[in-house]
Amino acid sequence: MLAYEQGRLIAFEGIDGTGKTTLALAIKRRLEQQTFSVVLLKEPTNETTAGKKLRESYYKGRVPPEQELAWFMEDREWNVKERVLPALKHNKIVLLDRYFYSTACYQGVRMNNDWKTILKVNRARFPEPSLTIILDLEVSLALQRIDNERKKTSFEAIQDLQAVRKLFLEIVQKDSLGNFLLLDASSPLPILEEKAFNEILGLLVKKKEKKN
Repeated sequence: MLAYEQGRLIAFEGIDGTGKTTLALAIKRRLEQQTFSVVLLKEPTNETTAGKKLRESYYKGRVPPEQELAWFMEDREWNVKERVLPALKHNKIVLLDRYFYSTACYQGVRMNNDWKTILKVNRARFPEPSLTIILDLEVSLALQRIDNERKKTSFEAIQDLQAVRKLFLEIVQKDSLGNFLLLDASSPLPILEEKAFNEILGLLVKKKEKKN
């Protein structure tokens, strides 16, 4: 017989256009069907001044990377304190649509690809996900999806996305502290959902000790 542990943080990462939000929503529904208590959150938030400034910069033009990083840290501080940690303490499964790995990649490409320092700073202040699901997709396909869904922002220039994608893949290969599931985002959603769900379920399940 199986019992389950909750109170886990799962992050969904990857370049824009890979389907992170769609997969996160599908996983939320799937977990709730199994009676798990689930919270789905997104970064940056709309609740802080820093988060609002970041969202404005997507369309009005990017600020220096050091300022972006400071805003992300400020916004994440609020999100973790006010939403993530309380949910985890109540044994909820927290699904995060972007987290500090996105910061390491998107800001890292503008800071000499120094993702290691950005991760170190974030890990000193914020909890490590139990699992980070990284959706990988060719940039040309990602841009097609973005074109179909919305106007491209300044964060989504093709050269930038290629560099960001490269950093995500480098982190999966070289970062020993993270627990990653790398998925081919060109696969159909049902396949991605099944792989992600099974991986998450494996984190939650524990064998119930047999009574003597």
